[in-house]
Amino acid sequence: MVKIYVDDKEYHIKSSGNLLQACLSIGVDVPFFCWHPALGSVGSCRQCAITVYRDQKDQSGSIIMACMSEIQEGMRISTLNSSTKKFQKSISELMMLNHPHDCPICPEGGCCHLQDMTVLNQHNIRRYRFKKRIFKNQYLGPFVSHTMNRCITCYRCVRYYVDYAGGSDFGVYGSNNKIYFGRLSDGILESEYSGNLIDVCPTGVFTDKTNIQNFHRKWDLQYAPSICPNCSIGCNTSLGSRLGKLCRIDNRYHSSINKYFLCDLGRFGCNHVNFNDITKPFRQKNNRKKFLDYDHVISLIINIIEKSSNKILGIGSSRASVESNAALCHLVGPENFSNGMLSEADECMKIITQIAQNSDIHNPSLVEIETYDVILIIGEDITQTAPLAALSVRQAIRKVNSHAVKGSKIPIWHVNAVKNVIQNQKNPLFIVQTDSTKLDDICNISYCGSIKQQLQFSKLILDGINNYGNSNDQDDDSIFLKIDSIVKQLCHAKKPLIISGASLNNVDIIKVSYNIARALQKKDLPIGLALFPPSTNSMGLSLIPAISCDAMFNVINSNKVDVLIILENDLYRFYESKVLDSIFKKIKTIIVLDHYNHKTIERSDIFLSCTSFSESSGHFVNYEARLQRFFKTHDPNFYNKKMLKLESWRWIYAIYKKIRLFSLIQAFGIDQMTKLCSLWHPIFKHISRVSPSSSFQVLGQKIARSPVRCSGRTALFSDKDVHEPTTPKDPDSMFSFSMEGNQQTENNFSYSPFLWSPKWNSNQSFYKSPKRFLDLNSNDYEGILLLRNYNKKIFKSFSLTNSPEHSQNSLSSFKIIPYYKILGSEEVSHSYFSNIMKINNSYAKVNYLDAAKIFINEGDILQFQVNGITFKFPVQLSNKICLLHIGILFGCKGFPISLFNHVAYNLIKYKE
Repeated sequence: MVKIYVDDKEYHIKSSGNLLQACLSIGVDVPFFCWHPALGSVGSCRQCAITVYRDQKDQSGSIIMACMSEIQEGMRISTLNSSTKKFQKSISELMMLNHPHDCPICPEGGCCHLQDMTVLNQHNIRRYRFKKRIFKNQYLGPFVSHTMNRCITCYRCVRYYVDYAGGSDFGVYGSNNKIYFGRLSDGILESEYSGNLIDVCPTGVFTDKTNIQNFHRKWDLQYAPSICPNCSIGCNTSLGSRLGKLCRIDNRYHSSINKYFLCDLGRFGCNHVNFNDITKPFRQKNNRKKFLDYDHVISLIINIIEKSSNKILGIGSSRASVESNAALCHLVGPENFSNGMLSEADECMKIITQIAQNSDIHNPSLVEIETYDVILIIGEDITQTAPLAALSVRQAIRKVNSHAVKGSKIPIWHVNAVKNVIQNQKNPLFIVQTDSTKLDDICNISYCGSIKQQLQFSKLILDGINNYGNSNDQDDDSIFLKIDSIVKQLCHAKKPLIISGASLNNVDIIKVSYNIARALQKKDLPIGLALFPPSTNSMGLSLIPAISCDAMFNVINSNKVDVLIILENDLYRFYESKVLDSIFKKIKTIIVLDHYNHKTIERSDIFLSCTSFSESSGHFVNYEARLQRFFKTHDPNFYNKKMLKLESWRWIYAIYKKIRLFSLIQAFGIDQMTKLCSLWHPIFKHISRVSPSSSFQVLGQKIARSPVRCSGRTALFSDKDVHEPTTPKDPDSMFSFSMEGNQQTENNFSYSPFLWSPKWNSNQSFYKSPKRFLDLNSNDYEGILLLRNYNKKIFKSFSLTNSPEHSQNSLSSFKIIPYYKILGSEEVSHSYFSNIMKINNSYAKVNYLDAAKIFINEGDILQFQVNGITFKFPVQLSNKICLLHIGILFGCKGFPISLFNHVAYNLIKYKE
């Protein structure tokens, strides 16, 4: 800590940042544009001018750029000096010369950093009377709008997209006064992180196109903190809704996970909740639906269960909350509860959970991943399955701690100087996969092969580590040269990291990844091991006693079953129709709970309409076993009286306790549910510490979900009735559905529902007061790591067996393997992305050599059979995928997941 004086006030701050960061961290208003905490300082906008004085006697001082200045002990600066304010104001005026007068129609209006800075600098009169510069806007896809005339040339977008996220289809063009940021030609942005341009841009050049029909200003939205439900990372988000529609998804800072960015799946994928068309429970008989009220449907289910003399079974879901799965498990009993996973996925999750519970190898957070210097990824395309982890890997590879940088004493935030010193140096990255990945551009060695070949390659790495240092004859084979290079880099690393996961549904991939990490740990290296589960709450579900879906079907086949309750799970996504149809025929009553329409609902006898994650409260457990809380943005039943939706845990508890009155089940809150979870499953004993209880208040009030009102927020239903209803109550959280709103949470805690600081309305206000996240006595409000201190011990390596693989020596049969797409493999958002992008990701990947032998070209339709079922897919050719293999999109409609790793026969070119 060093002592500095800002406007004659003494402060003690960290010396690691620059002067701009120092001023913002203590709440001092200093305008800026080009600086970003993740992108560093380049000093291009010249907006963050301050005055620095040599000593106490110096009265004139010198104007410097705060973002490019180091902090020094005892330095004296002024942000209020008249010459400084005049300089800042003139810079704002220069930036606004060509800026259009379109704030009233700009989607960024009301949360625009340029607006905040212009007001802060008191620039309110335009003197420029000449013709303005005009650019042509580009089509950048269905997610991001482009309005180039609003650009102030801060260079943030290209620095983020190219330098930070590794994109290659976006750049800066032109010179002098005609600088253009965009693509060479119109087209969809290819980066999986393109949506962050919306947050990175301080003006309205890049805005959200997806919710243009549900657009509302920031002050008209009800906000709530939430967790992204689309993968196992658990990024923190802030959701804004109005009139029962999800209108805005913002990044919410988490110091260990997502920090400043989201992937496109997290930013845009949640919009599917606005298109759910099943909003009321029904009973289905002879393909006819009869919609029911709460008391009728609950009474019906209770009567069915009371009359049941045979088994009552439940199938859970890895996309349902901890509370919902725990409630269903308690209702039917652990021996009658399935986790809804295929047996292969169940085995993978058991191994991942076993490692997390018992191994002393560190499971790093995303922020910690950026600190590793050698990374080996085995069998996991993390760009598509855990996108933010891939972004962290990119930062780890580009952060070279070279002696040149240390010796030059260049501060790490001085990005251009660091680049000049480092030049092309980078940390090593090695990938073992079935096909090429988006990380290949920064990869030292990428090995592609079948699952068996990946295992053999990984075992050779393991043998090399175990025998490293022993004299061996060098093999000239290219494979062994690669092995030798990988082993040397891992053994000489200061901090190596192994990454793997369950995407291939192969337990041996996970075992060999652990064994490699264990072998490196024996060499006294600070090894990290990150294992990514397949879904949002896979880790949380695996901590609840359950059997696999295949085992559940064996129970159904060997026992009489009266009732099967299916929780937020489309079983037709996993199994062939004929398999499920034969299973469902053996069950008297099938009850399905879900929030979006799918084929399993069509086969149900009774359907209970559930709230989506944006309308619910509950907890998820991410890949680190970090328990985190999400909150509802609105009560859907308030905006549509014909609607009847409840959280799935509320439905299940109502059945369990036979609660026939709607008012009673509404009064049963999440605080009571979490207490029950901690009693039923002691692993969740600290669940109540994750977030404040519903009785938590600030200044004697619940926390408002909205900023201070700036428009007619109270007139929500004026087009229907002159009598406005009272706002709904929220028994589940410390938030209120206030019409007035307030700013009482500023600088308070990490569950602030929206970002705001005095005079700063945009999301850039977070950078002004990062101390808001440091005011707590613990990190509980950023989630609890359930297994951090859970029976940790030296966990032995797994024994590996040579698993047999299908003998393939002709073109008569091909092995089916999965490939993943970030905007196509996730279950709930799949249809939404298919409709909005109008792109078919469901194609069959085939090697060029195989395609030539069966006389098929790219774009042709390939027909093949699996288990007697005929499938047709357009062909995409690859030079990396293994011979005699077909890659099919994981989760694509019409191709059950259980058919992966099966064999396809009768491959021919389909002719209509």
